[in-house]
Amino acid sequence: MNQTTQRVAVITGGSLGIGEAISTQLLNLGWRVHILARRASSYVHSDHYGCRTHDVDVRDLDAIKEAAETVAGSSGHVDALVLCAGVGYPTPLTSASRVQYDELFDTNVAGSIFSTQAFAPLLRDGEAVITFVSSIAGRRGFSDWSLYCASKHALEGFAASMREELRPRRIRVTSVQPGSVDTPSYDHLQPEEKREFMDPVSIAELTVTAIQLPPQACVETLFVNNAVGDL
Repeated sequence: MNQTTQRVAVITGGSLGIGEAISTQLLNLGWRVHILARRASSYVHSDHYGCRTHDVDVRDLDAIKEAAETVAGSSGHVDALVLCAGVGYPTPLTSASRVQYDELFDTNVAGSIFSTQAFAPLLRDGEAVITFVSSIAGRRGFSDWSLYCASKHALEGFAASMREELRPRRIRVTSVQPGSVDTPSYDHLQPEEKREFMDPVSIAELTVTAIQLPPQACVETLFVNNAVGDL
């Protein structure tokens, strides 16, 4: 494929967890993939001929803009913007701090908002998809996870607004809301505690399927719960 016809994806948080699985699957399907992450260069397939890594912290708005300029210069357009960068951990109200609030909202909310702003001009009208990798925590609340849940609810609100704002350009917006997934965020748990967690590859497969639907179809919300219920 030449630069005009090859499908291009930009994936924030694309070097770990669900983002890594999505990056790998799209590369294997022949996409050109730009990975934005704090440790993007450590991505396991960074030497793949279709992969370009950008060591970017999504909380750094100037770095996001610079990455968008680089993508514009090398690829010219974007077909899929996948927003996976995020952090999460318990924040009981009695010990919740402003530092935790800033980290959760700057990463989970501001990072997605301003990544969308930076890359929206590159999205192909009538073709492109924006995918927000959210969480079951964007649908309901969990005890001791109040700040994380609040950040994911905010992300859902932004995704819903973008869905309407970008409709005139026929750009589709999908929110992926998985239950508990075995990602590095849960490395502190013992294997038995994660026995019912989902594999990132499973969420990636569903996400990639939604991304590749014909332009007349849009999965607006993709909720994938654990088989045993909310975790």
